[in-house]
Amino acid sequence: MVDTRIRKNERCVIGLPVCDYVFSSTRSCFIAYGFSTSGLERDILKSVLEERGIEPVEAGGFIQPAKLAFCSKICSKIIVAQFCVVLANNDTVGGQAVANANVNIEYGLMLGHNKYVIPFQRDDQSLPFNVAGLDTIKYNQGNFRNLAIHVVGQAIKETSQTQPAPNFDQMIALFLLIKNATMVDIQDPGERAIFQIGNTFGFNYLVKFDGLSYVFLGNFGALQEQAVIWRLTKLLDLLAARMNAVPIRVQFGIATEQTKAVLEFFTQRLEIWLIVNGTKEEEAIKSWLSKRSLPFSLEIFTLAKTVSGLPH
Repeated sequence: MVDTRIRKNERCVIGLPVCDYVFSSTRSCFIAYGFSTSGLERDILKSVLEERGIEPVEAGGFIQPAKLAFCSKICSKIIVAQFCVVLANNDTVGGQAVANANVNIEYGLMLGHNKYVIPFQRDDQSLPFNVAGLDTIKYNQGNFRNLAIHVVGQAIKETSQTQPAPNFDQMIALFLLIKNATMVDIQDPGERAIFQIGNTFGFNYLVKFDGLSYVFLGNFGALQEQAVIWRLTKLLDLLAARMNAVPIRVQFGIATEQTKAVLEFFTQRLEIWLIVNGTKEEEAIKSWLSKRSLPFSLEIFTLAKTVSGLPH
């Protein structure tokens, strides 16, 4: 029987403040692979996973500033994944077969976090000594899909929770509609740039129904108050730094006065919403806020209040 207790990551492997991401909290699979060697296998895996309702996740699939790339693009995605897949195929450097360093780092992180891992390697290659003793599925192009179907099905069965978790994504989507807000379409370069600012620290980017008011939403129901406060602080610091840099960018012709006016209008109408676990986290954050002056409107919602306010 799978352990269904909530288990948070309470120790950061690179020494940052506690992140509190919840292990196996999403119906996803993190895929570690070499971009130049295993693209076809990656595509096959994505198809197999999506057919079974599992979201395929890879480090290269996220747009993230480099400062927190390891945390936001790799470590957190591995932690919350239901299970992981490693394509341990070698690169060719100077005519020699060489293990892919990035894949090995991600593989080690999975093992360190005690994740359910499915390792693959082509049957004409050899594993490096440090993982040679681990069971690895050898494959060729002719049998890879069938092998993937079998082991992915087994992984889903062995890692599924005994009781289905509530679909919080749907609940949050309904909550946003009640609040007259929707996710921003980040295909526009300007919108994407602002989205990246919030996404660096785990915030979603919303637009209200008027099309002129914007919100950074932090859905942090799985985090402790210290982690929420840290993320909020960093978001505010980044916003302040970007705004302070605008006059200099205008001075050097990198930005225009019109750009400056648009950003000022944006910040004047910007709001921040936080969804936290319960009243303990809510009160701690309010206490922290009481000692500070924020340039933006901020609202805090608990998970219980968020769910109870939804129509039945």
